[in-house]
Parts: sequence; structure tokens; C-alpha cells
Amino acid sequence: MRDEDIIKVQLGRRPRGFLKVATRCPLGMPETIITSPVVPARPGFDVPFEPFPTVFWLTCPGAIKEVSRLEAEGWITKLEARLAEDSDAEREYEQATKSYADFRKTLLTEDQLKWIETHRPSWYGVIRESGVGGILQGSAGLKCLHAHYADYLARGKNPVGKWVYQLLSG
Repeated sequence: MRDEDIIKVQLGRRPRGFLKVATRCPLGMPETIITSPVVPARPGFDVPFEPFPTVFWLTCPGAIKEVSRLEAEGWITKLEARLAEDSDAEREYEQATKSYADFRKTLLTEDQLKWIETHRPSWYGVIRESGVGGILQGSAGLKCLHAHYADYLARGKNPVGKWVYQLLSG
């Protein structure tokens, strides 16, 4: 079975903007995927594509379930507080956010970037500056522990994702 078919079963739908598998679980199945920062526009839109801010996507059903459990237990708020109290982690998070945005830009062609900058400047700002889950650099708050965990699994740079990993491992 092809990776994209496995991912479709994992998610219950075909992933939009699928580029490749970033990490695999111990069973060898896709765990985290890389998706394009832009995807074909839905019918009725007057643009060739639309932004898709999440670059790393968690696909492993077991991991999705466990991270959802953490979110339901209030871990977004708890990790926001932890981040606010730990200046080293906060600095590391800011660096991870910037490198996430830089990585996102590498997934686009020059033509795509020029089109976005010219025709949709607000999208260009999001693509250029937003971090995990589309949160703009310097913004307070976390969003979607799944995205932080996927980023950590794929790149190893996200302190919030590392904390999620530690919570799931401990």
C-alpha cells in the first residue's frame, strides 16, 4: 500500500497538499507528513490556490488520540504557562517559530511566492512570518498540540512539541 493510501486511512480522508512522509512510527507507518503551504483552491474561489499554514501534520491515529487527550486535560494552558515561566524555552520557541516559517517558504516556488506577494499580501505575511499552526511570530498563546508535536517529531526544534513528547513518554 502506498503512503498516501495509508495516510488516507489514518485520517479518514485524502490529505490536502501532501508532499512526503517526514517521520514514521515504530511499525514503519507514516507518523508525520509534510504538506504544502498552499493547496489548490476550492471550487468557487477566484485564486489558483489558498494558504495552508500547517506544514507538519500528525497522521498516526494512536498519537492523535493521545495528544487529543492532553488537550482535553488542559495541557495547552499548562504549557503556555510553562513557556511564559521559562525564558530559555521561550527563546527556543521563538527560534523554532522563525525556522518553521523559513522552512515553509522553501516549499514554495519563486513564482508562487511572487504571485502571493503581489495578489494576496496578507497571505504573504502569514507564510513569511507565522509559525506552528499559523500563529504569528510574537503572538501569545499556543494552538494545537498536535501541530507542535508533529513539528518536534519532524525537526526536533520545538520545545512545546518536546514537552508533549515527554508527557506521552512518561
